[in-house]
Order: sequence, then C-alpha cells, then structure tokens
Amino acid sequence: MALASALVAGGVIGIRHALEADHLAAVATMVEDDGNPSLVGASWGVGHSIPIVVVGLLFVALGVRLPESVTHFFELAVGAILVVLGGRMLFRAADVPVPTLRDHNHGDREHRHLSLGDVALGTKHTHVHDESFAVGVFHGFAGSGALVIAMVSAAPGMGQAVAFLTAFSLLTVATMATVSTLWGRSMDIGGTRLLRAVAGVVGIVVGGLLLVEQVGVLV
Repeated sequence: MALASALVAGGVIGIRHALEADHLAAVATMVEDDGNPSLVGASWGVGHSIPIVVVGLLFVALGVRLPESVTHFFELAVGAILVVLGGRMLFRAADVPVPTLRDHNHGDREHRHLSLGDVALGTKHTHVHDESFAVGVFHGFAGSGALVIAMVSAAPGMGQAVAFLTAFSLLTVATMATVSTLWGRSMDIGGTRLLRAVAGVVGIVVGGLLLVEQVGVLV
C-alpha cells in the first residue's frame, strides 16, 4: 500500500465511517439550536479518532488486538448512551427542563456549566464539546471502530499506517463537523421541536437496536 493509496483509502473510509447511522444519531441528539453545532461534530470526530489512532498504531507496532469482550462492552455502552440522549432530546422537544451542559463566555474565556432550567452549577474552562467528545471516544472502541483498526493491519509499514489514520481522522472530523453544522442550521430555520423529536426517536431506535444486537451476541 503506497502512501498515496493509504491517504485516499483513509479519507474515503473516514467519510463513510462518520456517516454511519449510530454516529449520526448520536451527534443529532447533542446539537442544540442555540449552541455551536460545528463544535459538537468536530469534538465527536476528535474523540472518535483518538482511540482508533492509538490502538491502530499499537496494532501495527506490537500486534496488539482489542478483545471481542471489550468491543461488545462499548457497543452496549453506545446503545445505552443513544437511548439516554434520544430520551433527553424528546424531553427537550416537549419543553421539559433536563440537566445539560451550557456554554457561555466570560471575556475571552469559554466556560461550561451544568444547568437545569435557569440554574447553573459549577464552571470549567473548555475548548471542546465535552459530551460529544466523550461519546466519540466510546464509539471509537465500539464495533465499527474496531473494524477500522483491523483495516490498519493491512498496512505494510508504520508510514502507511500513519498516513491512513491521519487521513481517516481528518476526514472523520471534517465530515461530522459539516453534518452537525447542516443539522444545526436546519434547526435555526424552523421546526426545532419537530427536528428534536425526530432526533430523539432515531436515537432511541438506533440505540435500542444496538442493545438488542449485543445482548443477542452475548447470550
């Protein structure tokens, strides 16, 4: 696999991978009409790429493999997270206050507060959408992320593996940032309550199917 081929393959797979149903469902349930949608998608992409890059390089260098039990655990966790995020979005569609992380600025510093309605608790400095980043990390260890790691093993050397993973990560981040931006702009145009409800239902359905699938595998 030449470097150019590795770059092209990584980029194409990164775009396709970002557009998988469970990834889109997760990000859609975290985008808010009054937030920064591109930051949500980009943060998911960064969080998703980190475990894939780290484990992928270890795979090539040391032959390290993720046990199937680990990927099954993260698939279950992702399914449960999607159900929770979907349910939360349905509450928002019904204008029911739910705990959330709210961003706002103090001068040149962005802070995040755990908020319920108009009550905010605690502060911390942040440069990413923490929730989306964390969900992306879970997705990186889950089934489809593990498949990408397995693909890296086809690289004949570390150079090709790095090229593949670099292109994969960059295109994953860019694709999800674009998708979340488009979703956020759709919410700005109108029909926010309906779009929230759609995102909530999709999140619950996709998460539920993942749970059923993984429970079936474990049984």
